[in-house]
Amino acid sequence: MSISKEQWDKVESELAGTFGSALFKLGDHEISIQRVRKSESTTVLAVYIDGYIKGEWFTKQETQPSCLELVWRKRSLSIYKPAEIKKIIKTFGKREAKKHFPKLYEKKEFFDCHFTTAKSLVRQFKRIKGIELMLIGGVPYESMEA
Repeated sequence: MSISKEQWDKVESELAGTFGSALFKLGDHEISIQRVRKSESTTVLAVYIDGYIKGEWFTKQETQPSCLELVWRKRSLSIYKPAEIKKIIKTFGKREAKKHFPKLYEKKEFFDCHFTTAKSLVRQFKRIKGIELMLIGGVPYESMEA
């Protein structure tokens, strides 16, 4: 059973709130989303897989759950900062810089368990095939329709 546009709108408005939460089922995994504090003044939406966010999932691909790449946010980070690139090119010149620093313009990709906005999370989750909505804000979504 697919999730309707109205249900996605309810999920988005719930997650945009101060204490937003939602629960999904994807295959054998339970995906729970909670608004948590990242710092003193910042909150983010944390995506838990079967109730966990394990540190080893960030570094060891063989320990990652199968659905991690679908539900976590893909991010990229430049290996060298723009200021460093500028400094290297000024020191070596473009040709020599490329010779001595072959990864000068490359980026590394990784998956992040935090989403900054409800809109970006919902946009990504809408594309996941076979995802089922279980709870919105602790309330089973069927009872919200009545």
